[in-house]
Amino acid sequence: MNRQRAAQLRISPLHIQQGLFAVLALLITLIGGQQFVRWEQSQQPEAPRVSIEHATQTHFSAVSNNPADSAPMRMMDVDQAQPVDEMPRQERWVF
Repeated sequence: MNRQRAAQLRISPLHIQQGLFAVLALLITLIGGQQFVRWEQSQQPEAPRVSIEHATQTHFSAVSNNPADSAPMRMMDVDQAQPVDEMPRQERWVF
């Protein structure tokens, strides 16, 4: 049955031309949109970049795997302000 439907489906050169034109129009639209976003971003003042140094790791464990850092997790209020030196270190995983 599927072969009969496929045989009845006739794709003319006009259909191919229209499909290729639609693909070309979509491609031009996408490239134009990317260029517009890039142009808009270049018009905005650039924020100062902050470089963050990361320690290189060769194994699959948490960066902060010290016994003191592995204390049980506790809930904290989001609005609770703490000095920077008292903030708990965030655990990062490297894969």
